[in-house]
Amino acid sequence: MKQFIRISCAILCCFVIAACGQNEAKPSEPAPQKKPAPVTKEEKPPVQLGTDRNPDTLQIPVLMYHSINTNVKNNLITPPNEFDAQMKWLADNGYHTVTLAELDGLLETGKNVPDKPVVITFDDGYQDNYTNAYPILKKYGLKANIFVITDKIAKNNHFDEAALKEMSAYGIEMDSHTVHHHELNTLSYEEQLKELQDSKTVLERLTGKKVNSVCYPVGRYNEDTVRAAEAAGYAMGFTTEPGKANKNDGMYTLPRVRMVPGMSMESAVK
Repeated sequence: MKQFIRISCAILCCFVIAACGQNEAKPSEPAPQKKPAPVTKEEKPPVQLGTDRNPDTLQIPVLMYHSINTNVKNNLITPPNEFDAQMKWLADNGYHTVTLAELDGLLETGKNVPDKPVVITFDDGYQDNYTNAYPILKKYGLKANIFVITDKIAKNNHFDEAALKEMSAYGIEMDSHTVHHHELNTLSYEEQLKELQDSKTVLERLTGKKVNSVCYPVGRYNEDTVRAAEAAGYAMGFTTEPGKANKNDGMYTLPRVRMVPGMSMESAVK
């Protein structure tokens, strides 16, 4: 009898072990995963950086510099320490520098105008624009524009292509001062058009950016100049006539504020 019980228990244990083995071998079914709800992007309105102004009355000072140098021989040269003080004044007093590419839309529409806008321009493309002015502009985080005479790049104390590309990559806008700096009003329409087209082509090749504006050499221009500037694809043309820029001056005959040694920035922008 005892032997029968032992045999029965042994058989029962075998069944139990086999059943456990089958349960372990059978993988458990993974719990169903809930798919995440699709994320809907909230449409945000464009960021308003300024205020809308009446373009007919909007006037923006476009400052005209040439050389930034300690050797002050004429009123086209501003000493670096004076230029530094002027840029510091702009930064300390809440002025916002805009490029000429940005100025175009501001003058035409009056939309989203930053508080206290001002444009900084340099004529000719002198070497000291790179060695003296550029570090000061970076120091105060200011934008600027240089009207380049393309035939003088790397010649006669003008900066070279490497400096031009470095400043352009930083955000200093390169614009046209023609190829040879001839007085445009002495040239035929075809000659003017070539000067404007060829300089634009060179600058766009060097920078990889669209050239938006031209400054007429010595401020001289005529009706052919205005037609040629528009035909060449410029949005704006600048003179040396005094005043703040307003679209009613004509987008191809815009005035500027000439900066001379000893001039205070406060008087220039008021």
